[in-house]
Amino acid sequence: MREQLKSLWLTQTIHLIESESGRFADQDINRLVKAMPTSLVNRIITRATILSKQNGLYSAQKVILRSIKISFCLLLLISIFLGGSLTFSALSQNPINLYWALLCLLGVHFITLIIWIGSFFFFSRFGGSLLIHCWLWIAQKLYQKKTVQQLVPAFITLFGSSIRWLLGFVLNLFWVVILCSALFVLLMLFSTQHYSFEWKTTLLSSDTIIKLTHYLGYVPSLFGFPIPNDDVIKLSEHALSEGDIRSSWAIWLLGVFICYGLAVRFLLMTFCGIAWFVSSRKIKLNLDDPDFQILSQQLQPLLTQMVDEDKLGEPKWQLPISQIEEGSGVYLVAVDVDESWNPPHDGHFYGFLNTREQRNAILDLLQLKPAYKVLIAIDTDRAPDRGVLNFVQQLMNKSQQSRIWFINQGKQLHNWQSLSLPLANPSWLDQDN
Repeated sequence: MREQLKSLWLTQTIHLIESESGRFADQDINRLVKAMPTSLVNRIITRATILSKQNGLYSAQKVILRSIKISFCLLLLISIFLGGSLTFSALSQNPINLYWALLCLLGVHFITLIIWIGSFFFFSRFGGSLLIHCWLWIAQKLYQKKTVQQLVPAFITLFGSSIRWLLGFVLNLFWVVILCSALFVLLMLFSTQHYSFEWKTTLLSSDTIIKLTHYLGYVPSLFGFPIPNDDVIKLSEHALSEGDIRSSWAIWLLGVFICYGLAVRFLLMTFCGIAWFVSSRKIKLNLDDPDFQILSQQLQPLLTQMVDEDKLGEPKWQLPISQIEEGSGVYLVAVDVDESWNPPHDGHFYGFLNTREQRNAILDLLQLKPAYKVLIAIDTDRAPDRGVLNFVQQLMNKSQQSRIWFINQGKQLHNWQSLSLPLANPSWLDQDN
């Protein structure tokens, strides 16, 4: 499967999970994606890929695809042996009962062909395939994790009716291998063994057998497989040993087998393969979906958002972008500190980070241009709650070096010290290393 289709599959899976269970915690991922100079579709796909790696969907998809590849190779080997067994069962007796041999060679082929065509109509809800219905049932039984269970429904939703062409190609490919194997063994046995042919019937007359032989042999005769003449057909109610008669029946049997078996499956395989190739190129996300519409607004590029804020003329808080150069910015920020606090007057202080808007603004800027050094001022009268610690960690992740500065000896100092954070004072910002 192409990488693009695998990515779309993961994206659709994330979409289904979020539609049923709510959004993932994706603020930092969204910030990373918004900083990428790419299209909206690629940002949505990148976000889904990152989320799928975090919750195990990415590895689950790889396991499923690997299992499918292994199964495919095993089934190809089994198909080769099945083809040989078809021939040996058809030629198990000598003289050969012609119509019983045809039933052995083509009977299962016709039955499975009817089932495959019927699945187009009776299993349209599952992409037109009984196998997809079985796959969905097995996935629900084997995978306990609900997110992983959504891989199969997402596959069906994304690929839709194109699934029938993919499975049609694979199934007919297996039958082409089976029938090619049977044909090879058939040619080998006819070339190395003496076989006589006869037809047997209790209810049908010899005239009916003659007509049936002509009907079955008409299409093969167009491709150079001659039909035995009427006298030969009539006399073959009992096996004849003449070489010409044996040869004519062997050629007729091969012609019928190739035209109604191998040629049919090869044409169907080719048609399904072309249909899958064409339809798979048209598969894309439904961006008109309300959930994708909301996500599209949340994944607008960061630079676009900054320009829009400038046009509004009312940004609540903004850092000077020109002063934050990638890998070279050195500055001090105050997290959860009262704005009456007086920071050092050394030119490194860039603002208080107390509100959601302020914190998102600096994270957006640092996502675009990571800093060289960040010193984070902390008021130790405030408890180290999960929200503050998570934000501090995000700041640290967006700079090459980061330290914590306790601006006082507050009542929560012991709790902060127990976290073993890297500490420094404002002079650290002026040091070369």
